Amino acid sequence: MPQRYVLDASAGIEILNRTPSGLALTAHTFRPGAEEWTVDHFYVEVAKVIRRDVLRGVLTDTRAGALVDGLVRWPLSVTQSAPLLRDAWTMRHNITIHDGLYVALARHLGATLVTADQKLANAPGLNVPVVAP
Repeated sequence: MPQRYVLDASAGIEILNRTPSGLALTAHTFRPGAEEWTVDHFYVEVAKVIRRDVLRGVLTDTRAGALVDGLVRWPLSVTQSAPLLRDAWTMRHNITIHDGLYVALARHLGATLVTADQKLANAPGLNVPVVAP
């Protein structure tokens, strides 16, 4: 069985921006034959951060457009949120529902969660392997 990884939005932003954290995550997880997965709301979460960074003057419109293009072209396997909601709900006391969906998918796939969010990486009760910078 191939190695599977589930990317959350924090990892997606770091990887798309090619930050030191993003490069570290890429080197550790993207290997030949590996499968990269995410939940459908990943795209909205990442685009929200890109928009926020444009409004704050952190990104130019041109750079933001390139990031959105990269996001749309990213060859990830994507699953819907709804079937994962019950599992995500069980984690509501430790993490957000958004994050719980990524963890639920990792559990379902027997995958490693990839995140740049240290709070999520260190949250109790995830019961999945985690890669964080």
